[in-house]
Amino acid sequence: MIRPVNIGLSPNLEVDDFELALKVLIKGGDKKARQGLVEWFEDYFLGYSAVLFNSGRSAEWAIIKALELKTGDEVLYQDFTCVAVPNSVEWAGVAAIAVVTDPQTLDMDITDLEKKINSRTKAVIVQHTFGLAANVEKIKAICETKGLVMIEDCAHALGATYKGEKLGTFGQVAFLSLGRDKVISSVFGGVVISKDTKLIKRLRKIEDELPENSRGWIVQQLLHPILTWLFLPVYDLGLGKLGLWVAQKLGLLSKAVYSIEKRGGQPKYFPAKYSYQLAWLGLHQLQKLEKFNDHRRKIAEIYFEELADTELKLPVRAKGNIYLRFTVVHPRARELYLRAKVERKWVLGDWYKSAIQVLNLPTYPGFTANQAKELCEQLKIWLKSKK
Repeated sequence: MIRPVNIGLSPNLEVDDFELALKVLIKGGDKKARQGLVEWFEDYFLGYSAVLFNSGRSAEWAIIKALELKTGDEVLYQDFTCVAVPNSVEWAGVAAIAVVTDPQTLDMDITDLEKKINSRTKAVIVQHTFGLAANVEKIKAICETKGLVMIEDCAHALGATYKGEKLGTFGQVAFLSLGRDKVISSVFGGVVISKDTKLIKRLRKIEDELPENSRGWIVQQLLHPILTWLFLPVYDLGLGKLGLWVAQKLGLLSKAVYSIEKRGGQPKYFPAKYSYQLAWLGLHQLQKLEKFNDHRRKIAEIYFEELADTELKLPVRAKGNIYLRFTVVHPRARELYLRAKVERKWVLGDWYKSAIQVLNLPTYPGFTANQAKELCEQLKIWLKSKK
């Protein structure tokens, strides 16, 4: 099946994932899947312990709670991010303070970071945006000097490295996401890793005290890969898009980010335990991690070669990056996004909407080298024209 070019439409989904979700929905999942997922992460990050939650935002919230921060304490994060990042800090009763993002690197601006640190600052969330390593050495040195906890946000970065070391192993603690459009997917899911035994003990206590999500919510998530796979072949005809929209309106599917979150609110579904049904989907996808990331890097190399002579600002080119999305910066990025959608029915990405004009180019597993080359040629034509 040839997928429509759509960066946010369950990008990791393959036929075996559809079949597994259908099997879990009908017969139930393996109740040992949660432990299997913990073991996978503890084998992958040797010397680290892993704790599971039902989403990346729940995992982040649990870290803030486990650090035992108090009202009035502050956690710094970069402003070029998902609303879930500051929300999770605020849900824990702590102030989330934004640090300006460097438009050249899409990383935290070091000068502004140092300016924002004060006596109330207790931790810094370091985001490895789109699978590109943040300035971990500099930020880690600042955190150590100031006595701050460095929390790594690896939601985009499972499998990425910096100077041969895995991202997630530079700070005291890290969280990862297994959301529907992340590196690997179980529709929703989150993991915390750390070597700090006291912190892990507190995290496990927090996990134990959390509720399970309802059967209805779990069914919603299992239906996501099933219905998406069924509607993919007719998506560009409009029927697939209509079908998924109707499914959402009927409550058969949930969105990746709930409307209440966009207003700073907290959905009733978070935080909660990671269900064994979704853990089974995640455990299955983890078997493809290396294959998926190798593909992303190959597509990224095509972009680097084909777009080198354009006026687009390309991301940092480094061996350890995995390029969850190949993100370019340009004053006309929004125009390019809309032209792709209207003229070619290509749904590219606009993570994250901010003063920085960005365009996310696809690297997902089903996106082919020929599609990447065609996209590059079209971008060059649009860049030369004025609309």
